[in-house]
Amino acid sequence: MTYRTMFTEAVGEIPPTSIDVDRIMARQRRVIRLRRIGVVVAAAVAVGAVTVGAVSGIGRPRTEVPVAPAPSIPAVHTPPPQQRRPFTQLDIAVFEAVHRVAPDLEWVNWNSGPGTRGYEPKVWMGQGEIRSGTRAGTLVLQFSYPDWGKIGPCTAELVKRGCVTRTGPGGELIQTVSTRNPDAGLNRAKGAVDKSKMTLTNSMLMERPDGRVLIVDLHGDDENPPLTLEQLTALALDPAVAKVATDPFRYDPNARRMAIDAKFFAALRREVPGVKGAVGVPPKYSPAPDIGSLWSAEGGKNTDDDYWIKGGIFVGKVHGPLTVEMHRRDPGTAGELTGTGPNGERFHTSVNGSGPSAIQVVHVLRTDGTWLAVTLSANEEGRFALTAAQQEAIAFDTAIALPTK
Repeated sequence: MTYRTMFTEAVGEIPPTSIDVDRIMARQRRVIRLRRIGVVVAAAVAVGAVTVGAVSGIGRPRTEVPVAPAPSIPAVHTPPPQQRRPFTQLDIAVFEAVHRVAPDLEWVNWNSGPGTRGYEPKVWMGQGEIRSGTRAGTLVLQFSYPDWGKIGPCTAELVKRGCVTRTGPGGELIQTVSTRNPDAGLNRAKGAVDKSKMTLTNSMLMERPDGRVLIVDLHGDDENPPLTLEQLTALALDPAVAKVATDPFRYDPNARRMAIDAKFFAALRREVPGVKGAVGVPPKYSPAPDIGSLWSAEGGKNTDDDYWIKGGIFVGKVHGPLTVEMHRRDPGTAGELTGTGPNGERFHTSVNGSGPSAIQVVHVLRTDGTWLAVTLSANEEGRFALTAAQQEAIAFDTAIALPTK
């Protein structure tokens, strides 16, 4: 089972126009199943419908991605370290806020990461089991992009469950509701399910003035969850959370890279209609409808100041390994830039080597000082999958850009 299939089953689709509280809570209950699968955060990015990377990942197969060093963790209660990747600034903001809201709370685990619609990251999600004395549950937190939709009114059915809508101190629209659910035994030892028992889910939805939506759910192991609706609201309003909510992907290196990936794939498709991805084991590759198949960030840096990705494409029957990289400083490999691009950038295109060893490179220096290189290798017949003009057009695409500092 791929990450895409696993998480699509677990999370479902992002609502296209409005937020349905019942649907969200049902989806969140399904999210808890991730713990039973034993999923940890994947460094891959997801394709197609929204998938949340472990909650994360392009559902295309990709090799392990190097990540930036972990920021220092404050002196607060934190979960055990995640496997295969350090906590991000976004994770730490959540830990700090939870500590201020409930200092006695203990973490059992924590998984987090971005989810995508197509290749574009659209939601960041974290979930973890928490305990406070004998009370236990699963905390689920989501940061959405502004196009998620708006929070709807409390319906008559939701009012029966205590739904309340109010305005927050910064003009936020806040909605809270509690739901009693039959105990499904997801948080119990095997064979310990008691169908006569109930659990309680506290849910808080917040629509910020900037259009971003925060959702914080606490799925209790019983009817006495470790966080109240007031505490969930305080968590969402905490200064640390409010800061990262402005642009959550800015604080997650994996999500930040995925956002640039999406712009690159869009430019590639625009300039080369019909381009396909490549699957297989070297040296045997075959075309794949998923253009993002087997792309990897391993071997390069992905930070605030650097971007690097490599993969394969097919144009017709011609396969070509392609690399895209960007740097805020001169990488010292461009040589003399003799051409002028459509946006005033300086560039140089060259073909180095011959036959199957040939590479076609476009070096670009943008007016903002950013350096970009698009490198394409020839196939076994010495043919290039892209023309020099197509490769230059991709390199000139200003949407492919490092995050603004």
